[in-house]
Amino acid sequence: MPMYRYLLIVLISGWFVFSSAAQVVWVDGYIITNEGEKISGEIKYTTPAQRSGTCIFRADNQDEKVKYQPFQIRSYFLDGILYESKIYDFDITLPYGLGVFMQRKNTGIVKVYEYWNTNKERGFTQTFLENDGDYLMEVDPIRFKKQMSKYFEEYPDLQKRIDKGEFKKKALLRLVGEFNNWKENNW
Repeated sequence: MPMYRYLLIVLISGWFVFSSAAQVVWVDGYIITNEGEKISGEIKYTTPAQRSGTCIFRADNQDEKVKYQPFQIRSYFLDGILYESKIYDFDITLPYGLGVFMQRKNTGIVKVYEYWNTNKERGFTQTFLENDGDYLMEVDPIRFKKQMSKYFEEYPDLQKRIDKGEFKKKALLRLVGEFNNWKENNW
């Protein structure tokens, strides 16, 4: 009887391993090359942590899969989300920073990016602002009001509302959207 149990456990375990390996999901998407060319195809749907480091792409009518790292392509679009190559340079041990894919959350002069970071034990997201191609600034949830007041100081009416506490980190996209609308209308 124990031999049958052992065999049954091995068969069930093998089936789970086989079925989980067979569930690779490909989603319609595209990449933007560093030269600006848009290439349509399919992108392997992976975890957020994996998407921040690689893009596995298969062009339309092609069987070959290509694994792209940040800065081998400018960006990729998957499942309604745009990921752009960015320098994550907050590790002082790296001379030029670390290339990563960050999820772009909006359009406009000031852009909001989210990066899924992992230290092999746990994953967490970090939020960044970028002012029209300038450096990335990490949004500090603890100093949010003070940091945003300084960042958006060129729009005094918005700065006053920030100082009064009208905006919390959860309202960051609305805050940035208001600034972008003001900036585009006052140029």
